Amino acid sequence: MDLPILPDIILQQGTFNAIIAPEEMILAGLNDNPVIQRYTTLYICGNFSRILSGINRRSTNFNVQRAFTVHSLLTILHETYHSIVFLEHDPTIYDDAGQVKMMIPHALKEISHDKIVILYAPKMDRHLSFLISNADRIYVIEASNESSCSRKRHLIKTHNHKISDY
Repeated sequence: MDLPILPDIILQQGTFNAIIAPEEMILAGLNDNPVIQRYTTLYICGNFSRILSGINRRSTNFNVQRAFTVHSLLTILHETYHSIVFLEHDPTIYDDAGQVKMMIPHALKEISHDKIVILYAPKMDRHLSFLISNADRIYVIEASNESSCSRKRHLIKTHNHKISDY
């Protein structure tokens, strides 16, 4: 299973991917995506979501769960049966999480063995920089001053975990 999520970015089953991109770009990649409509998809957000209200949820295979704490996020991740797991990063759930937050990167990598796992954020923060430590691929898409068609895309981490640009 391959998931074309953004122009020139196709995510593959068995990968943990991090995407840092403007909200409107990720919404364009999610909405009316035939792969997301065909396969079971779990959307996880935290205390608040920047993009949930903009997602077209017509598919019967699209489920939403909220993780208000790191503990609830771990439970959701371990219990998921979905083919695609999309986690919208909410830094507020990690503020008082203590050492438990250390388990999240490993859980994301572990469940990716038979799924496409996407950790999404509109911008980098200190919690996200830790969470993406086990990602197979990290994509940073920067908004340009020109039209949305001419945005820059940077692959900054590959399967061999070498950072090439950030």
